[in-house]
Amino acid sequence: MKIKSGSQTGTEKKIRRMNFWRRVLSILFLLICAIPMFGGGVQAIWVIPAAICISMNDEEYFSMLVGVLAGWLTDFACGSIFCANALFLVVCCTFTSLLFRTLLRRTFLNFFAITMVCTFLRAGLSFLLTQVLFRTEGRDIVWSQVLLPSCLLTLLAAVLVYLLYLPIAKFLTKRVKSIDAAAIHREG
Repeated sequence: MKIKSGSQTGTEKKIRRMNFWRRVLSILFLLICAIPMFGGGVQAIWVIPAAICISMNDEEYFSMLVGVLAGWLTDFACGSIFCANALFLVVCCTFTSLLFRTLLRRTFLNFFAITMVCTFLRAGLSFLLTQVLFRTEGRDIVWSQVLLPSCLLTLLAAVLVYLLYLPIAKFLTKRVKSIDAAAIHREG
């Protein structure tokens, strides 16, 4: 019996199917995390830890998509310049994916450190672009009463986001034994 080179084994099909459902659930999780951001006032930016959490468990191309979506949701919720946060979060998510793929282990402390860096960088860039460049009055008030509390609330939300996303990542991640299936798992 001759086996076609393009045919997939049952394990490969199962891994592709699990990767598809993990990604669908990840996008839904990101959209659900955006809901509390539309309430107004000073609040946590829930999509930053969600995007970092998704990016640390997936490949860089999907992380780019997650970064764009998270950035657009942040732009809409915060009323900032369209695509400003999207560009920033694409870089953060891609960098996170590459870091966890090559250097870091998937631990809470690594996740929290990267989330903290991305959150404070985003606040700093927002402050720079909206307050410093246009020399608006009350810059110190914006930092101390809006951006810094938002960063701290985002870091508190990161704990909850990590705990909620962990079962999704573990449930749909299959440990594989063969080299061929492992290659499919990394690609998919």
